[in-house]
Amino acid sequence: MFDYNNNIKHDISVAAYFLAEKQIPLSDLCWMLAERQLFLQNNFQKVDQNYIKQQASKIYQTSPPYDVLCWLISEIDFLLKRNYFKISQKPYFILE
Repeated sequence: MFDYNNNIKHDISVAAYFLAEKQIPLSDLCWMLAERQLFLQNNFQKVDQNYIKQQASKIYQTSPPYDVLCWLISEIDFLLKRNYFKISQKPYFILE
């Protein structure tokens, strides 16, 4: 998707580490990832909760590793924070 340099990879890794340290339940991480994926797919618009629930269920059923979920969530948050997608305002779900 993007050509990351080592600094960006490091920043995402650090964010993923801190997210993992919160010990968020796997089902909640699946929800968080689904919310972000659908936000991107829906042209940066808020998505209906039912669609998020369906997507989160699909993600959960694939049995993704915890650290991979943390990385993917952190990666999307990083890109949104750095305005890589040229959106006018940050979405409500971005982790600080």
